[in-house]
Amino acid sequence: MCRDAIKVKNRGAGDMNHITTLFLQLASRLEESSKFSYERDELMKSWKDDLSAALDSAPMKHKKKATGKKYMNRSNGNIPANGSFDYGEYASDQEIKKRISKLNRKSMDSGSETDDRSSEGGRSSSDSTASDTESDLDFRSEGRTGESRGDGYSMTDEDEREWGARMTKVSLVPPVTRKYEVIDQYLIVADEEDVQRKMSVSLPDDYAEKLDAQKNGTEELDMELPEVKGYKPRKQLGDEVIEQEVYGIDPYTHNLLLDSMPEEVDWPLLKKHMFIEDVLLCTLNKQVRHFTGAGNTPMTYPILPVVEEIEQAAVKDCDIRTMKICRGILRAIDSRPDDKYVSYRKGLGVVCNKEGGFRDDDFVVEFLGEVYPAWKWFEKQDGIRLLQKDSKEPAPEFYNIYLERPKGDADGYDLVVVDAMHKANYASRICHSCKPNCEAKVTAVDGQYQIGIYTVREIQHGEEITFDYNSVTESKEEYEASVCLCGSQVCRGSYLNLTGEGAFQKVLKEWHGLLDRYYLMLRACELNSVSEEDYLDLGRAGLGSCLLGGLPDWVVSYSARLVRFINLERTKLPEEILRHNLEEKRKYFADICLEVERSDAEVQAEGVYNQRLQNLAVTLDKVRYVMRCIFGDPKQAPPPLEKLTPEETVSLLWKGDGSLVDELLQCMSPYMDADTLNDLRSKVRARDPSDSDDIQKALQKSLLWLRDEVRSLPCTYKCRHDAAADLIHVYAYTKSFFRVREYDAFTSPPVHISPLDLGPKCADKLGGLPHKYQKTYGGNYCMGQLIFWHIQTNTEPDFTVAKASKGCLSLPEIGSFYAKVQKLSQQRIYGPKTVKMMLERMEKYPQKPWPKDQIWSFKNSPKVFGSPMLDAVLNKAPLDREMVHWLKHRPTVYQAMWDR
Repeated sequence: MCRDAIKVKNRGAGDMNHITTLFLQLASRLEESSKFSYERDELMKSWKDDLSAALDSAPMKHKKKATGKKYMNRSNGNIPANGSFDYGEYASDQEIKKRISKLNRKSMDSGSETDDRSSEGGRSSSDSTASDTESDLDFRSEGRTGESRGDGYSMTDEDEREWGARMTKVSLVPPVTRKYEVIDQYLIVADEEDVQRKMSVSLPDDYAEKLDAQKNGTEELDMELPEVKGYKPRKQLGDEVIEQEVYGIDPYTHNLLLDSMPEEVDWPLLKKHMFIEDVLLCTLNKQVRHFTGAGNTPMTYPILPVVEEIEQAAVKDCDIRTMKICRGILRAIDSRPDDKYVSYRKGLGVVCNKEGGFRDDDFVVEFLGEVYPAWKWFEKQDGIRLLQKDSKEPAPEFYNIYLERPKGDADGYDLVVVDAMHKANYASRICHSCKPNCEAKVTAVDGQYQIGIYTVREIQHGEEITFDYNSVTESKEEYEASVCLCGSQVCRGSYLNLTGEGAFQKVLKEWHGLLDRYYLMLRACELNSVSEEDYLDLGRAGLGSCLLGGLPDWVVSYSARLVRFINLERTKLPEEILRHNLEEKRKYFADICLEVERSDAEVQAEGVYNQRLQNLAVTLDKVRYVMRCIFGDPKQAPPPLEKLTPEETVSLLWKGDGSLVDELLQCMSPYMDADTLNDLRSKVRARDPSDSDDIQKALQKSLLWLRDEVRSLPCTYKCRHDAAADLIHVYAYTKSFFRVREYDAFTSPPVHISPLDLGPKCADKLGGLPHKYQKTYGGNYCMGQLIFWHIQTNTEPDFTVAKASKGCLSLPEIGSFYAKVQKLSQQRIYGPKTVKMMLERMEKYPQKPWPKDQIWSFKNSPKVFGSPMLDAVLNKAPLDREMVHWLKHRPTVYQAMWDR
């Protein structure tokens, strides 16, 4: 339920950002043939120079630094405070256009002038569910057709100025400015001792040697070391920095201003970008300062008076070229009334107010707030999600950051959540920029970790202070609507990154499906011990005593198996991302630099790697809390899965109350005469496999006999013996069944949710008063959370497991095929199409659940799992061919008209 941010850009990343932007500018400028030649030459020259520089500097392997992370509400993707989540950072121009174009169309359809959605200054977010969805942003499906320009670049028939021209239809900031209680230190909300431990620095014994090796480049460390800083006082609000209303421009407006600059001015493209970023935006925020606290801040502000002020200053300073630039823009504003030369409100921001500005690598302020352990934070988000269920209102602002221990800490990686919604300092007002002048990073100060805001270059007086949130969301709608207003030349078009896209999920889906995760869980539960190899693999990933301490051995062993998958994904994902990116870019560009794309894919894959570790850490924190509440000592929590013995399997399937055969006979009784039913019961008892030397083989033989007996019975639409026989056949070829050991359910102490937590329009649900939410943890919560470790938005992962397991892991109920009421319906159909679909799931999509709109039904909370598909994963073998062959070729016993 979060979104976080803040990372350090890798060497060469800024160059790649610039290259992407130059492509964007080039595509946008090609629309007017009269200007094409001059501008293309200018852009191509700049692009080639930057490309050469990027290739010279871009490393093939990128190292990371520790940072803080923005953590937005209601999204699964959380960016580590270690600077790790890079994928999605370098949004292509097509993605920017798609996002804003889609946003414009939605705005036109709604006809609403505002929807109270906040900009990056307001940090908004919206609810999201599964992280497994693939992006449906298809530029070609938007009703546009590509047109070749003959120069290797593709343009569209639609006027390129159109894709950002209706931004005024969307309000980007809530109308009410949030108030907060000013604090000067972190305030721990729950588990104070545990949280203090997570925030305490533990330097490795060889810290100095490792640090020297890393600085000298003699050793490339995979785990970032703690960055130790001396204490420095924060910049004083009202003196060195001020809070004020700030405005910005979107990528379209940036391009529009470039397009409006006269050609005769002998300025290189970079100089024009700098004019917009350093002069125009600073002058803009100087003009709008008077709106601060006025209560009538407009959502847009015209650029005309800003350019006029710059022109007047240029006249005074006899700056001829700036005068010409300004007059060219003013002429364009006058002659192009359909274009929107406006800036947009971002909300309250922070501006440098110190004469002479700030120097490079200068400390600005700590990002302070209330500190939550991960389990408590997600409880609160679950409550917020519940109160906002089905709400179409805008989501609340977000002011949350993950504070993550560096993996190079002696006690290893871990995290807490810093929430600046209610109690904070001015750091929570700092806005996002894709080309920031500051960074937020985790540093070790006086033995404690903190999130500090540090400058990355000199900052001039009057310049807005910004850092890159690197926030992520799983909601495509939110991603498309989150238009960035930083106004920089490398603007990605959104202050959010979209997680869950196909390229980033491909390895996860192929190598780590539901059955694969159960396989890892079963092996860990069976062993219930931690090997030396487990500890080594966990240590290499930076997971140590801080995160793993106190957990039972089977959980630690399972975590080691997850880390091995994460490492596997780390090696395979760059090629998948590269392939995806090349396919997308070749739709628009003929000339693509493979080395730049490969380097970019490696950066993105590294971001996925760090996000996986982050989600694992959150999962373990949740599980530890639940086990502590149930067992007192989490180490006493028994494994949740246990393999059935052959004798127990016979009891499950053949004899005993509630067995498969017992349930079958009860369901058949209304449709058979008493003598036939009693005869069948006698035959079943006679074929009890319990006394056999090979119980498993004897049980299969008995089930296959029963299959043929049931198939020989006459069917009607109310009693589908043919379908029941097929299911018995599948059970006969299932070799392993596992019992689920449920823990006690319990309800957690209340967490308080305020109207501010819900957003401006949802606050009425609480009547202006705080709401108490208590989360109930079901008996299978821990198992469900561990199975869905990579998703943090599941409020009830145990129910998600049951739903996802239907068919592929938990076979249907035998009673599915016997109607309790005389009613023709779709659910009574069991013909060739249904069987074909079942076989397709078993053979081609064995890890996917079976459709719910078919004849079969499933238990809501199955106590036993087992299927031929799970057997195939456990044995690392293909699906049993004999089982499949029989299902494909057995004679049709019954087929009614509706089955066809």
